[in-house]
Amino acid sequence: MRKLLLVPFAAGCGFGLDSQLAPPVPEGGFAEGENADVPDEEVLPPTSVDLEGKLYTLTAADMHVVQPPGLDGLWEQVLTRPLLVQVAGESEASLSLLAALGTESGEQDPCESVRRFPDADWSANPVFDAGPGVLDTSFGGSPATLREVRLSGVVDEYGFGWRDGTLDAVVDTRELHAALSSIDDLCALVDTLGGECVACADGEPFCFDLSVAEITAAYSEAPFDPTPDTSGCR
Repeated sequence: MRKLLLVPFAAGCGFGLDSQLAPPVPEGGFAEGENADVPDEEVLPPTSVDLEGKLYTLTAADMHVVQPPGLDGLWEQVLTRPLLVQVAGESEASLSLLAALGTESGEQDPCESVRRFPDADWSANPVFDAGPGVLDTSFGGSPATLREVRLSGVVDEYGFGWRDGTLDAVVDTRELHAALSSIDDLCALVDTLGGECVACADGEPFCFDLSVAEITAAYSEAPFDPTPDTSGCR
């Protein structure tokens, strides 16, 4: 599991966290061989509020695509609407996370199915680490599955959001053909973006690694229905 409890001082400016201050130097300075007890890193306080039921919003502008690197400049054309993530359940050891695409205004889209992330390890509060697992989703209206999904982040002490998040997954290009039918060779496209198609679980070389970093999520007071009725949607 990623250990993100210790982060540089500079990270303390996010979410209103205060960096630890170095102790004052005694008059006359330190004697030879005497070291100032100056912390090199900040220990983040644990989240002190109940997260169950809290909803968070993520947008393409709130993250950075690391792999394939060329996808970063196109990411806002891929993730065109906010991603809503709700903490459906919390214990000392784990978080249960739900996700759904929202409307452009940040509300829940009642015609979008709600998906469940793999349960997140919460034993290192304020760090959560979900996965690896499978996340059913859609791309361009066509079903697709993200495999070996991991989602992590550092939650604010008061639950106002999270930062330093990462999302890693394996994408099967064969599941994108319905949405990208105008592109004959999706692996060639991945290659031009700086990525590489590798073997999928069935041994066929059509999968690529997707890695997203620097994810920040903001608390939202929008209503969220974990089981929306999509029967009337097209």
